[in-house]
Amino acid sequence: MAQIRAFFPSRVDSWLVAIGPLAALTAATAVAGLAGPFVLNSGGTPPMLALLAVIVALTLLLPLWLVLDTNYTLTADDLLIRSGPFRWRIVLGDVREVSPSRSWISSPALSLDRLSIRYGADRSILVSPREKQRFIDALRQRCPSVLVTGF
Repeated sequence: MAQIRAFFPSRVDSWLVAIGPLAALTAATAVAGLAGPFVLNSGGTPPMLALLAVIVALTLLLPLWLVLDTNYTLTADDLLIRSGPFRWRIVLGDVREVSPSRSWISSPALSLDRLSIRYGADRSILVSPREKQRFIDALRQRCPSVLVTGF
């Protein structure tokens, strides 16, 4: 009998870990540089300064949240995708095809060693499970009609 839930953390490319902090710092600096003059022109009141600090902190923390909390869970009926604050739920009965991808398109995948999952009416999403073959096997077990191509 199939496991009810199978959990798969995302693979994380080393280049992403290397440039992630720099990108977050650059974004936070840009946010502070763009919003700072507005805050100061409004008198620099404590609430406005606090708001600016929160926005800069969130800009710095979002990339970390994405890296620490991107994963995929297969249940008996669904593929649950979690990436930081973002969530997707894909009904397994809607999954039509899985194929390898190296696309740079934004997605809940922290590696370029990705799987493209086609589902529903012309929808797709990219994922990068650390254990790609185990993910495909678990998906096939729950969704025998899925077409697995390109391997």
